[in-house]
Formats: sequence, C-alpha cells, structure tokens
Amino acid sequence: MVIGTFKCSFELEQALGELEHDGISRQKILIVQMDAAPKNTIEFLGGPRDLHANAIEVGMASATASAVIGTAVGFSLELGPILWGLIATFIGFNVGYWLYLFIKKGLHTKRDNDLPEVIVIVQTSREQSVRFIETMWKYGALTVGKASEVKKDAVANVDT
Repeated sequence: MVIGTFKCSFELEQALGELEHDGISRQKILIVQMDAAPKNTIEFLGGPRDLHANAIEVGMASATASAVIGTAVGFSLELGPILWGLIATFIGFNVGYWLYLFIKKGLHTKRDNDLPEVIVIVQTSREQSVRFIETMWKYGALTVGKASEVKKDAVANVDT
C-alpha cells in the first residue's frame, strides 16, 4: 500500500488521473478527506461569516445617512421627500454593503492552510509502488509513505 497526503487541490486530481492512467482501478484507490478540528464559538468572531454581518452594518449606516440627504433634497425635487428618501436609502445601503465587501474581501480570502487535507491510499504491487510514490511527489503530495505487507488475519481482526 502506498499512502499519500495532499491538500485538496487540482494537483490531487491530476495525481489521481495519472494513477488511473497507469493501470490502478478505482477499486484499489481509497480517498479520505480529513475534517479540521471543530471551532468553538469564540473563534467564529472575525471570520468570513462576520464579513457579511459587518457589511450589513455598514450598509445600514450608509442607508441612514443617504436617507437623510435624500429626504432633504427631495423637498425641492418632483417626487417629494418620502420617495427620494426611500430611493436614497436603497442606493445608500447597496453602495455601503458592496463597497465594504469589495474592500475587505482580500483580508478573508481562503489560504492554503485552510484547505482540508486528503489522504490517498493505493493498493498496488511492490514493483509498481515506486512509480506511484514518484507520481505522488510529482503532484505535490505533503507526505508519502509505503505500508509494509499487511497480513489478512490482522485485517480480519480489525473488521470485527
């Protein structure tokens, strides 16, 4: 068995494609996506979820300011202060919301460290294992290992 760990990426797909191209059937490949440690509620503060909450707050503040200006200007325009206040509110909210997201989005982009790890286990012969190890390294595996021969009795004990 050859075992490799990858970040969930396009290189992983390329490595799997090359393994299948080299004659390993899908039944001999096991792929396991690892879960990250669960986050507690304190760690959620300042995360990407709060990005939209903050954008809504900025949008509301911008909508309030725009409503005041729209209402004041609306006294001298044809549709009147109420309609111009509502129009300015809608425009102000959208400008504040989208401008905040546009400016702050770069701070919350997903980094490589945030990508989940994937473990690929390939059951292969000893002769082919060297080639598969090289394939995994070629496509950016984080770690690669080779399991020694597993006895069927040991596997049967694990299953029970």
